[in-house]
Amino acid sequence: MLTDPTLEELLPKASCAYELAVLVSKRASQIVEGAQPMIPDQADNAVSLACKEILEGKVVGVKGNLPKDSYVVPITREARLAIEAEKKAKEQKEMFRRDAQAADMIYSEQVQAEASQATEETSAEESEEALETVEE
Repeated sequence: MLTDPTLEELLPKASCAYELAVLVSKRASQIVEGAQPMIPDQADNAVSLACKEILEGKVVGVKGNLPKDSYVVPITREARLAIEAEKKAKEQKEMFRRDAQAADMIYSEQVQAEASQATEETSAEESEEALETVEE
């Protein structure tokens, strides 16, 4: 049972009880999903908080149907910080992956350089041996 604010106080804020019920329901859903409260008052639950916001005129009904992507539900500070932390973690992971890939490329270039140097030294030794054989 809704006692604060009472139903009699809320009914003038909507054209009918059905519209009021839909307005309270939608705002309470937004609050549950992480929307910032528009009043500093603490309420027992999301429905009571939504009713208090409607009574103070912070939430009003809009005539007509709006597509879902045309309105934005503000998120809480905690949710915003969690999103930023997740984004930062992804950036760090990507940076680590790029650094590891660059290190792998440097290592493979060093291995190739050592292999080509060894091949050149082997070729030089074979050439010297061949030259010595020809001179004899």
